[in-house]
Amino acid sequence: MAEGDPGARHPRTAELERFLFGELPARQAVPLVAHLIRGCATCRAKIAPLAATVLSTGRSHPELSPDQDSQYDFPLFKAFASARRYASTMAREGSGADREPVLREVPSLGALTQRDLASRDRSRCEALMERCRALRASDLEMMVLTAELAVSLADRLGAVAMDDPAAADLQARAWAELGNARRVADDFAGAESALTRAMENAGHGSGDPLLLARLMDLTASLYKDQRRFDEARRLLDLVYAIYEREGDTNGTARTLISMGISVGYAFEIEESIHLLTRGIALLDGTRDPKLMTIAIHNLIWCLVEYGRPAQAHQIFLQSKVLFTRYAGPLEIVKSTWLEGRIAAGIGDDARAELKFLEARARLDEAHLSYEVALVSLDLAALWLKAGRTAEIRKLIDQTIAIFKARKIRREALGMLLVLRDALRQERATAELLRTVASDLLRLEESPVPKSMARS
Repeated sequence: MAEGDPGARHPRTAELERFLFGELPARQAVPLVAHLIRGCATCRAKIAPLAATVLSTGRSHPELSPDQDSQYDFPLFKAFASARRYASTMAREGSGADREPVLREVPSLGALTQRDLASRDRSRCEALMERCRALRASDLEMMVLTAELAVSLADRLGAVAMDDPAAADLQARAWAELGNARRVADDFAGAESALTRAMENAGHGSGDPLLLARLMDLTASLYKDQRRFDEARRLLDLVYAIYEREGDTNGTARTLISMGISVGYAFEIEESIHLLTRGIALLDGTRDPKLMTIAIHNLIWCLVEYGRPAQAHQIFLQSKVLFTRYAGPLEIVKSTWLEGRIAAGIGDDARAELKFLEARARLDEAHLSYEVALVSLDLAALWLKAGRTAEIRKLIDQTIAIFKARKIRREALGMLLVLRDALRQERATAELLRTVASDLLRLEESPVPKSMARS
């Protein structure tokens, strides 16, 4: 940043321009954002109105109140129908790409015309959305900020091209990107609000079925994270039907995988295996190796749960190169845990114990308390067979201490206390361990394989 007014440091105009259009590295963008949020009138004026829209401390759009929200028990189906009706109306009226969008007058920038500005904003909005997806694995905060910038550009285009379906489609895509970014960052309320806005914009757009499928797919991902599995499945059934009708094989594959993960969360393991297998068979792994990795991880997990550890072991060995290349640090830890479960299933207890202990230590470092408890139960089941009850009691005591220190839900803590009492009275069984593990999974806000399942 360059020196400006006495006592203040202002970013150069070129820096502001690069920031607005997503071209400034995150390391340089952070102090610039802080400078703008502190209320520098000089710099805000330089980039108005976009900076005022993006960087204001208030919300650009009010949240729905609980009373208002209760009127829309399942608004996406209404929005979907609305979008299709709008598309039919546009077709009957002969509207579409041949009609010139109505543009309001906007301040010119140098020799650029309004059409030039709109074209530039569209290109930069597309670039911001692409950048948002790339940031997902490295910087969640910057991912959300980038999506907000994309929304601001798309909304500005929508304001000057109010009757242009293409502009409405772009707004829908940008709001959907923001909704997905907020979901990945665990802001579920913000994600739902943004995805609702996306569907509202799609209702004024072209009615492109693939866009509507994308919006419903992202909303289903949110519903899975919120453990609203029935609603997620209903949406995914519609998404699947659209992709099949449109002949989008990869879209069909992605939907089958998403459906498989969703029913797996709901403990419908056999159905999950069936759907995941179909999705993997259709998916082009060269186009989406990350999704292929996610799908295979979840398939292996379900095969172990279903009592087919030998098959899970073979697939795991064939897929290790995928996990090494495309899994993140936490996903690698959960693969270590999965490897322990496979080893326990095929009777390699020594290797299973080693992998469980390694995974438990790493999960504890990451403060993933539920996962620590669940891998502890896997380890306890292993030790129970060997009669190592004293070590199990110590392990459960350590896990209870973690839950108390991190103020984990009382229901979850109560389950571990019941297990501890059973251990003290020499009444603990493998069935009790499985029951406690299942109940913890149902209580947990984020299911175990979730980090490998976010789409």
